[in-house]
Amino acid sequence: MKRPTPVNAESPFGFDEFFFSTTDKRGVIRYGNDVFVRVSEYPKESMVGAPHSLIRHPDMPRAVFKEFWEFLKADKPVGAYVKNLAGDGHYYWVYAFAFPIQDGYLSVRFKPSSEIFGVVQNLYNDVLHYESQDHSLEESHAYLLEKIAELGFADYESFMVKAVLEELKSRATHLQISEMKFEVKEAEQIAEVTKATTHKLEEVFEKLRGFQGNSQNLEEAIKSLDEGFQQLKFISLNMKIAAAKFGDLAASLGVVSHEFSVLSGTIEKHLGGLAGFVDELAGVVKKCVLRVAALNVQMLMVDFFVRESIAKLGSSDNAFEEMLQNQKAFSDLFGQYSKNLQSEFSELQAGIAVIESAMQEIAKFVTGLEVVRQIGAIESSRTAEIKSIFANYLSSMDNFILLLRKCTGEIKRGVESLSSNSDFIVTSIRGISGNVDKIFDQAASMESREAS
Repeated sequence: MKRPTPVNAESPFGFDEFFFSTTDKRGVIRYGNDVFVRVSEYPKESMVGAPHSLIRHPDMPRAVFKEFWEFLKADKPVGAYVKNLAGDGHYYWVYAFAFPIQDGYLSVRFKPSSEIFGVVQNLYNDVLHYESQDHSLEESHAYLLEKIAELGFADYESFMVKAVLEELKSRATHLQISEMKFEVKEAEQIAEVTKATTHKLEEVFEKLRGFQGNSQNLEEAIKSLDEGFQQLKFISLNMKIAAAKFGDLAASLGVVSHEFSVLSGTIEKHLGGLAGFVDELAGVVKKCVLRVAALNVQMLMVDFFVRESIAKLGSSDNAFEEMLQNQKAFSDLFGQYSKNLQSEFSELQAGIAVIESAMQEIAKFVTGLEVVRQIGAIESSRTAEIKSIFANYLSSMDNFILLLRKCTGEIKRGVESLSSNSDFIVTSIRGISGNVDKIFDQAASMESREAS
Protein backbone atom coordinates (compact mmCIF):
# COMPACT_ATOMS: atom_id res chain seq x y z
CA MET A 1 0.00 0.00 0.00
CA LYS A 2 1.42 3.37 -1.08
CA ARG A 3 2.16 5.69 1.84
CA PRO A 4 0.53 9.15 1.64
CA THR A 5 2.50 12.39 1.51
CA PRO A 6 2.23 14.21 4.87
CA VAL A 7 0.40 17.54 4.87
CA ASN A 8 0.22 20.07 7.67
CA ALA A 9 -3.45 19.50 8.48
CA GLU A 10 -5.05 17.60 11.34
CA SER A 11 -7.46 14.68 11.15
CA PRO A 12 -9.89 15.76 13.89
CA PHE A 13 -11.53 13.78 16.67
CA GLY A 14 -13.05 14.74 19.99
CA PHE A 15 -11.96 14.57 23.60
CA ASP A 16 -14.98 12.36 24.23
CA GLU A 17 -13.83 9.77 21.71
CA PHE A 18 -11.69 6.70 22.26
CA PHE A 19 -10.36 4.39 19.63
CA PHE A 20 -8.54 1.13 19.79
CA SER A 21 -7.04 -1.60 17.70
CA THR A 22 -5.81 -5.11 18.26
CA THR A 23 -2.78 -6.63 16.59
CA ASP A 24 -0.88 -9.88 16.60
CA LYS A 25 2.58 -10.16 18.16
CA ARG A 26 4.17 -8.73 15.01
CA GLY A 27 1.99 -5.61 15.06
CA VAL A 28 -0.33 -6.68 12.22
CA ILE A 29 -3.78 -5.10 12.63
CA ARG A 30 -6.62 -7.47 13.44
CA TYR A 31 -9.33 -4.98 14.36
CA GLY A 32 -9.99 -1.27 14.68
CA ASN A 33 -13.14 0.39 15.98
CA ASP A 34 -15.17 2.97 14.04
CA VAL A 35 -13.33 6.03 15.38
CA PHE A 36 -9.97 4.52 14.47
CA VAL A 37 -11.18 3.84 10.92
CA ARG A 38 -12.66 7.32 10.57
CA VAL A 39 -9.69 9.26 11.94
CA SER A 40 -7.05 7.21 10.12
CA GLU A 41 -8.85 7.67 6.79
CA TYR A 42 -8.32 4.08 5.66
CA PRO A 43 -11.09 1.64 4.72
CA LYS A 44 -11.42 -1.05 7.38
CA GLU A 45 -10.86 -3.83 4.85
CA SER A 46 -7.50 -2.35 3.83
CA MET A 47 -6.38 -1.81 7.43
CA VAL A 48 -7.06 -5.32 8.69
CA GLY A 49 -4.03 -7.43 7.87
CA ALA A 50 -1.75 -4.40 7.41
CA PRO A 51 1.12 -3.61 9.80
CA HIS A 52 0.34 -0.96 12.41
CA SER A 53 3.30 0.99 11.03
CA LEU A 54 0.88 1.87 8.21
CA ILE A 55 -0.07 4.97 10.21
CA ARG A 56 3.44 5.87 11.40
CA HIS A 57 4.23 9.54 10.81
CA PRO A 58 7.75 10.52 9.66
CA ASP A 59 7.83 13.15 12.42
CA MET A 60 7.98 10.38 15.03
CA PRO A 61 11.47 9.55 16.41
CA ARG A 62 12.46 5.91 15.97
CA ALA A 63 13.72 5.90 19.57
CA VAL A 64 10.18 6.27 20.92
CA PHE A 65 9.04 3.11 19.14
CA LYS A 66 12.11 1.26 20.37
CA GLU A 67 11.17 2.10 23.97
CA PHE A 68 7.53 1.27 23.25
CA TRP A 69 8.34 -2.19 21.90
CA GLU A 70 10.82 -2.98 24.66
CA PHE A 71 8.00 -2.69 27.19
CA LEU A 72 5.59 -4.77 25.12
CA LYS A 73 8.11 -7.52 24.43
CA ALA A 74 8.78 -7.66 28.19
CA ASP A 75 5.02 -8.30 28.59
CA LYS A 76 4.50 -4.89 30.23
CA PRO A 77 1.97 -2.16 29.42
CA VAL A 78 3.31 1.02 27.89
CA GLY A 79 2.05 4.49 27.10
CA ALA A 80 3.44 7.10 24.73
CA TYR A 81 2.56 10.22 22.81
CA VAL A 82 2.31 9.32 19.13
CA LYS A 83 1.85 11.42 16.01
CA ASN A 84 0.07 9.30 13.42
CA LEU A 85 -0.33 9.66 9.64
CA ALA A 86 -3.83 9.36 8.17
CA GLY A 87 -4.50 7.90 4.75
CA ASP A 88 -5.05 11.36 3.26
CA GLY A 89 -1.74 12.69 4.61
CA HIS A 90 -3.27 14.46 7.61
CA TYR A 91 -1.77 13.96 11.06
CA TYR A 92 -3.36 13.22 14.43
CA TRP A 93 -1.78 13.12 17.88
CA VAL A 94 -2.84 10.52 20.43
CA TYR A 95 -1.83 9.27 23.81
CA ALA A 96 -1.51 5.56 23.12
CA PHE A 97 -1.76 3.03 25.93
CA ALA A 98 -0.90 -0.49 24.76
CA PHE A 99 -1.38 -3.76 26.62
CA PRO A 100 -0.10 -7.26 25.94
CA ILE A 101 -3.01 -9.68 25.57
CA GLN A 102 -3.03 -13.44 25.12
CA ASP A 103 -2.08 -13.56 21.45
CA GLY A 104 -1.04 -10.02 20.64
CA TYR A 105 -1.59 -6.45 21.76
CA LEU A 106 -4.51 -4.11 22.42
CA SER A 107 -3.92 -0.38 22.06
CA VAL A 108 -6.27 2.33 23.37
CA ARG A 109 -5.84 5.92 22.22
CA PHE A 110 -7.34 9.25 23.17
CA LYS A 111 -6.71 12.93 22.51
CA PRO A 112 -3.82 14.48 24.49
CA SER A 113 -3.99 18.02 25.85
CA SER A 114 -1.97 18.35 29.06
CA GLU A 115 1.02 20.66 29.57
CA ILE A 116 3.28 17.62 29.24
CA PHE A 117 2.02 17.15 25.68
CA GLY A 118 3.53 20.49 24.65
CA VAL A 119 6.83 19.60 26.29
CA VAL A 120 6.88 16.22 24.51
CA GLN A 121 6.35 17.77 21.07
CA ASN A 122 9.50 19.86 21.57
CA LEU A 123 11.31 16.83 22.96
CA TYR A 124 10.41 14.74 19.90
CA ASN A 125 11.64 17.49 17.56
CA ASP A 126 14.93 17.49 19.45
CA VAL A 127 15.31 13.70 19.27
CA LEU A 128 14.27 13.65 15.61
CA HIS A 129 16.97 16.23 14.81
CA TYR A 130 19.50 14.08 16.70
CA GLU A 131 18.47 11.03 14.67
CA SER A 132 18.91 12.98 11.42
CA GLN A 133 22.62 13.30 12.20
CA ASP A 134 23.29 9.62 11.40
CA HIS A 135 23.24 8.39 14.99
CA SER A 136 22.45 4.74 15.57
CA LEU A 137 19.11 3.65 16.99
CA GLU A 138 20.83 2.72 20.27
CA GLU A 139 22.42 6.17 20.50
CA SER A 140 19.11 7.84 19.72
CA HIS A 141 17.34 5.74 22.36
CA ALA A 142 19.93 6.69 24.96
CA TYR A 143 19.51 10.35 23.96
CA LEU A 144 15.73 10.10 24.43
CA LEU A 145 16.12 8.67 27.93
CA GLU A 146 18.72 11.35 28.74
CA LYS A 147 16.27 14.07 27.74
CA ILE A 148 13.51 12.49 29.83
CA ALA A 149 15.88 12.44 32.80
CA GLU A 150 16.54 16.15 32.26
CA LEU A 151 12.80 16.69 32.70
CA GLY A 152 13.14 15.27 36.20
CA PHE A 153 12.06 11.65 35.69
CA ALA A 154 14.04 8.69 37.02
CA ASP A 155 13.15 6.55 34.00
CA TYR A 156 10.68 6.24 31.15
CA GLU A 157 8.16 4.37 33.30
CA SER A 158 8.02 7.26 35.79
CA PHE A 159 7.46 9.67 32.91
CA MET A 160 4.78 7.40 31.43
CA VAL A 161 2.84 7.19 34.71
CA LYS A 162 2.89 10.97 35.14
CA ALA A 163 1.84 11.53 31.53
CA VAL A 164 -1.17 9.23 31.50
CA LEU A 165 -2.46 10.62 34.79
CA GLU A 166 -2.10 14.20 33.55
CA GLU A 167 -3.79 13.35 30.25
CA LEU A 168 -6.76 11.70 31.97
CA LYS A 169 -7.09 14.74 34.22
CA SER A 170 -6.82 17.17 31.30
CA ARG A 171 -9.31 15.15 29.26
CA ALA A 172 -11.85 15.39 32.08
CA THR A 173 -11.54 19.19 32.19
CA HIS A 174 -12.18 19.44 28.43
CA LEU A 175 -15.36 17.39 28.56
CA GLN A 176 -18.56 19.24 29.27
CA ILE A 177 -20.35 16.56 31.27
CA SER A 178 -24.10 16.91 31.41
CA GLU A 179 -26.94 14.70 32.57
CA MET A 180 -27.51 12.23 29.77
CA LYS A 181 -30.95 10.97 28.80
CA PHE A 182 -31.14 7.30 27.92
CA GLU A 183 -33.89 5.81 25.81
CA VAL A 184 -33.24 2.28 27.09
CA LYS A 185 -32.77 1.03 30.62
CA GLU A 186 -29.66 -1.00 29.78
CA ALA A 187 -27.82 2.05 28.41
CA GLU A 188 -28.49 3.94 31.63
CA GLN A 189 -27.26 0.98 33.67
CA ILE A 190 -24.07 0.80 31.59
CA ALA A 191 -23.40 4.48 32.26
CA GLU A 192 -23.92 3.93 35.98
CA VAL A 193 -21.47 1.01 36.05
CA THR A 194 -18.82 3.11 34.30
CA LYS A 195 -19.43 6.10 36.55
CA ALA A 196 -19.22 3.99 39.71
CA THR A 197 -16.07 2.22 38.51
CA THR A 198 -14.15 5.35 37.53
CA HIS A 199 -15.20 7.03 40.79
CA LYS A 200 -13.89 4.07 42.78
CA LEU A 201 -10.64 4.11 40.81
CA GLU A 202 -10.26 7.82 41.61
CA GLU A 203 -10.65 6.97 45.30
CA VAL A 204 -8.04 4.23 44.96
CA PHE A 205 -5.67 6.65 43.28
CA GLU A 206 -6.08 9.12 46.13
CA LYS A 207 -5.16 6.33 48.55
CA LEU A 208 -2.08 5.63 46.45
CA ARG A 209 -1.13 9.31 46.68
CA GLY A 210 -1.40 8.86 50.44
CA PHE A 211 0.94 5.88 50.17
CA GLN A 212 3.49 8.07 48.45
CA GLY A 213 3.26 10.57 51.32
CA ASN A 214 3.59 7.75 53.88
CA SER A 215 6.62 6.42 52.04
CA GLN A 216 8.33 9.81 52.15
CA ASN A 217 7.57 10.20 55.88
CA LEU A 218 8.96 6.74 56.60
CA GLU A 219 12.13 7.54 54.66
CA GLU A 220 12.63 10.72 56.69
CA ALA A 221 12.04 8.85 59.98
CA ILE A 222 14.53 6.15 58.98
CA LYS A 223 17.14 8.77 58.07
CA SER A 224 16.70 10.58 61.41
CA LEU A 225 16.96 7.33 63.37
CA ASP A 226 20.03 6.22 61.43
CA GLU A 227 21.77 9.48 62.32
CA GLY A 228 20.70 9.03 65.96
CA PHE A 229 22.08 5.49 66.12
CA GLN A 230 25.42 6.61 64.69
CA GLN A 231 25.74 9.39 67.29
CA LEU A 232 24.75 7.02 70.08
CA LYS A 233 27.61 4.66 69.24
CA PHE A 234 30.13 7.43 69.91
CA ILE A 235 28.31 8.42 73.11
CA SER A 236 28.38 4.84 74.43
CA LEU A 237 32.07 4.46 73.62
CA ASN A 238 33.02 7.74 75.31
CA MET A 239 30.87 6.87 78.33
CA LYS A 240 32.71 3.56 78.76
CA ILE A 241 36.08 5.29 78.52
CA ALA A 242 35.04 7.88 81.12
CA ALA A 243 33.70 5.18 83.46
CA ALA A 244 36.99 3.26 83.23
CA LYS A 245 38.91 6.32 84.45
CA PHE A 246 37.02 6.26 87.76
CA GLY A 247 37.61 2.55 88.28
CA ASP A 248 35.26 0.70 90.63
CA LEU A 249 33.59 3.94 91.66
CA ALA A 250 31.96 4.30 88.23
CA ALA A 251 31.98 0.64 87.15
CA SER A 252 28.18 0.53 87.26
CA LEU A 253 28.03 3.38 84.73
CA GLY A 254 30.10 1.28 82.34
CA VAL A 255 27.45 -1.43 82.73
CA VAL A 256 24.71 1.16 82.10
CA SER A 257 26.47 2.27 78.94
CA HIS A 258 26.82 -1.34 77.79
CA GLU A 259 23.15 -2.18 78.44
CA PHE A 260 21.99 0.99 76.73
CA SER A 261 24.15 0.13 73.73
CA VAL A 262 22.87 -3.47 73.59
CA LEU A 263 19.21 -2.42 73.78
CA SER A 264 19.74 0.25 71.13
CA GLY A 265 21.43 -2.29 68.87
CA THR A 266 18.45 -4.62 69.28
CA ILE A 267 16.08 -1.81 68.29
CA GLU A 268 18.28 -1.01 65.30
CA LYS A 269 18.08 -4.64 64.14
CA HIS A 270 14.30 -4.66 64.48
CA LEU A 271 14.14 -1.52 62.36
CA GLY A 272 16.57 -2.99 59.84
CA GLY A 273 13.81 -4.43 57.70
CA LEU A 274 12.00 -1.12 57.51
CA ALA A 275 14.28 0.38 54.87
CA GLY A 276 13.72 -2.64 52.64
CA PHE A 277 9.99 -2.39 53.21
CA VAL A 278 9.98 1.29 52.21
CA ASP A 279 11.80 0.41 48.97
CA GLU A 280 9.27 -2.35 48.33
CA LEU A 281 6.43 0.06 49.09
CA ALA A 282 7.73 2.62 46.60
CA GLY A 283 8.02 -0.05 43.91
CA VAL A 284 4.53 -1.42 44.54
CA VAL A 285 2.96 2.05 44.56
CA LYS A 286 4.66 3.01 41.30
CA LYS A 287 3.50 -0.19 39.64
CA CYS A 288 -0.03 0.09 41.03
CA VAL A 289 -0.51 3.73 40.02
CA LEU A 290 0.11 2.57 36.45
CA ARG A 291 -2.33 -0.33 36.90
CA VAL A 292 -5.05 1.98 38.24
CA ALA A 293 -4.56 4.36 35.31
CA ALA A 294 -4.71 1.36 32.96
CA LEU A 295 -7.96 0.13 34.52
CA ASN A 296 -9.40 3.63 34.17
CA VAL A 297 -8.50 3.84 30.48
CA GLN A 298 -9.80 0.32 29.83
CA MET A 299 -13.13 1.06 31.50
CA LEU A 300 -13.58 4.33 29.61
CA MET A 301 -12.74 2.56 26.35
CA VAL A 302 -15.26 -0.21 27.00
CA ASP A 303 -17.91 2.36 27.89
CA PHE A 304 -17.25 4.30 24.68
CA PHE A 305 -17.14 1.15 22.57
CA VAL A 306 -20.50 0.00 23.92
CA ARG A 307 -22.07 3.42 23.34
CA GLU A 308 -20.57 3.42 19.85
CA SER A 309 -22.38 0.14 19.23
CA ILE A 310 -25.64 1.36 20.79
CA ALA A 311 -25.60 4.33 18.41
CA LYS A 312 -25.75 1.87 15.47
CA LEU A 313 -28.78 -0.02 16.76
CA GLY A 314 -31.22 1.68 14.43
CA SER A 315 -29.05 1.49 11.33
CA SER A 316 -27.37 -1.92 11.55
CA ASP A 317 -28.62 -5.46 11.96
CA ASN A 318 -25.39 -6.51 13.67
CA ALA A 319 -24.62 -3.42 15.75
CA PHE A 320 -23.16 -5.45 18.62
CA GLU A 321 -21.38 -8.13 16.64
CA GLU A 322 -17.96 -6.46 16.59
CA MET A 323 -18.29 -5.38 20.20
CA LEU A 324 -19.03 -8.89 21.40
CA GLN A 325 -16.17 -10.25 19.28
CA ASN A 326 -13.81 -8.05 21.31
CA GLN A 327 -15.43 -8.76 24.67
CA LYS A 328 -12.96 -11.45 25.71
CA ALA A 329 -9.90 -9.26 25.12
CA PHE A 330 -11.26 -6.42 27.28
CA SER A 331 -12.75 -8.74 29.89
CA ASP A 332 -9.55 -10.74 30.31
CA LEU A 333 -7.41 -7.60 30.39
CA PHE A 334 -9.50 -5.81 33.01
CA GLY A 335 -9.83 -8.97 35.08
CA GLN A 336 -6.09 -9.66 34.99
CA TYR A 337 -5.14 -6.10 35.98
CA SER A 338 -7.65 -6.20 38.84
CA LYS A 339 -6.31 -9.55 39.99
CA ASN A 340 -2.69 -8.37 39.86
CA LEU A 341 -3.52 -5.23 41.80
CA GLN A 342 -5.24 -7.24 44.52
CA SER A 343 -2.34 -9.71 44.64
CA GLU A 344 0.33 -7.03 44.94
CA PHE A 345 -1.49 -5.29 47.77
CA SER A 346 -2.17 -8.56 49.54
CA GLU A 347 1.58 -9.22 49.51
CA LEU A 348 2.19 -5.67 50.73
CA GLN A 349 -0.25 -6.26 53.58
CA ALA A 350 1.90 -9.18 54.73
CA GLY A 351 4.90 -6.83 54.86
CA ILE A 352 2.87 -4.25 56.77
CA ALA A 353 1.90 -6.90 59.33
CA VAL A 354 5.58 -7.75 59.89
CA ILE A 355 6.44 -4.08 60.46
CA GLU A 356 3.49 -3.65 62.84
CA SER A 357 4.71 -6.63 64.87
CA ALA A 358 8.24 -5.21 64.94
CA MET A 359 6.94 -1.85 66.16
CA GLN A 360 5.21 -3.56 69.11
CA GLU A 361 8.52 -5.17 70.09
CA ILE A 362 10.38 -1.89 69.71
CA ALA A 363 7.96 -0.19 72.12
CA LYS A 364 9.02 -2.67 74.82
CA PHE A 365 12.72 -2.03 74.20
CA VAL A 366 12.24 1.75 74.33
CA THR A 367 10.72 1.33 77.79
CA GLY A 368 13.80 -0.70 78.71
CA LEU A 369 16.06 2.12 77.51
CA GLU A 370 14.26 4.57 79.76
CA VAL A 371 14.77 2.29 82.76
CA VAL A 372 18.48 1.93 81.99
CA ARG A 373 18.81 5.69 81.61
CA GLN A 374 17.16 6.24 85.02
CA ILE A 375 19.60 3.78 86.60
CA GLY A 376 22.40 5.77 84.99
CA ALA A 377 21.11 8.99 86.55
CA ILE A 378 21.08 7.37 90.01
CA GLU A 379 24.57 5.86 89.64
CA SER A 380 26.10 9.10 88.32
CA SER A 381 25.01 11.02 91.45
CA ARG A 382 27.57 9.20 93.66
CA THR A 383 29.98 12.15 93.49
CA ALA A 384 29.73 15.68 92.14
CA GLU A 385 32.65 15.06 89.76
CA ILE A 386 31.09 11.93 88.25
CA LYS A 387 27.71 13.65 87.98
CA SER A 388 29.29 16.61 86.22
CA ILE A 389 31.18 14.47 83.68
CA PHE A 390 28.31 12.09 82.92
CA ALA A 391 25.56 14.74 82.76
CA ASN A 392 26.24 15.35 79.05
CA TYR A 393 26.16 11.63 78.24
CA LEU A 394 22.88 11.14 80.08
CA SER A 395 21.41 14.18 78.33
CA SER A 396 22.41 12.67 74.99
CA MET A 397 20.64 9.45 76.03
CA ASP A 398 17.53 11.49 76.82
CA ASN A 399 17.68 13.15 73.41
CA PHE A 400 18.08 9.78 71.70
CA ILE A 401 15.07 8.33 73.56
CA LEU A 402 12.98 11.37 72.57
CA LEU A 403 14.05 10.95 68.94
CA LEU A 404 13.27 7.24 69.10
CA ARG A 405 9.80 7.83 70.52
CA LYS A 406 9.06 10.57 67.97
CA CYS A 407 10.22 8.58 64.94
CA THR A 408 8.75 5.25 66.00
CA GLY A 409 5.47 7.04 66.71
CA GLU A 410 5.49 8.47 63.18
CA ILE A 411 6.33 5.06 61.77
CA LYS A 412 3.55 3.41 63.75
CA ARG A 413 0.98 5.95 62.56
CA GLY A 414 2.23 5.65 59.00
CA VAL A 415 2.06 1.86 59.03
CA GLU A 416 -1.46 1.95 60.52
CA SER A 417 -2.51 4.30 57.71
CA LEU A 418 -0.93 1.99 55.13
CA SER A 419 -2.78 -0.98 56.60
CA SER A 420 -6.13 0.80 56.50
CA ASN A 421 -5.63 2.16 52.99
CA SER A 422 -4.41 -1.16 51.61
CA ASP A 423 -7.56 -2.83 52.99
CA PHE A 424 -9.62 -0.20 51.19
CA ILE A 425 -7.74 -0.72 47.92
CA VAL A 426 -8.02 -4.51 47.97
CA THR A 427 -11.74 -4.33 48.80
CA SER A 428 -12.38 -1.65 46.15
CA ILE A 429 -10.60 -3.47 43.35
CA ARG A 430 -12.31 -6.73 44.27
CA GLY A 431 -15.62 -4.90 44.04
CA ILE A 432 -15.06 -3.53 40.52
CA SER A 433 -13.14 -6.46 39.00
CA GLY A 434 -16.24 -7.80 37.25
CA ASN A 435 -17.61 -4.48 36.00
CA VAL A 436 -16.43 -4.86 32.41
CA ASP A 437 -18.37 -8.12 32.22
CA LYS A 438 -21.40 -6.33 33.69
CA ILE A 439 -21.29 -3.81 30.83
CA PHE A 440 -21.02 -6.49 28.18
CA ASP A 441 -23.82 -8.47 29.83
CA GLN A 442 -26.05 -5.39 29.66
CA ALA A 443 -25.13 -4.97 26.00
CA ALA A 444 -25.90 -8.63 25.30
CA SER A 445 -29.34 -8.26 26.88
CA MET A 446 -30.01 -5.29 24.61
CA GLU A 447 -28.99 -7.34 21.60
CA SER A 448 -31.35 -10.15 22.64
CA ARG A 449 -34.22 -7.72 23.09
CA GLU A 450 -33.58 -6.11 19.70
CA ALA A 451 -33.46 -9.55 18.06
CA SER A 452 -36.81 -10.51 19.57
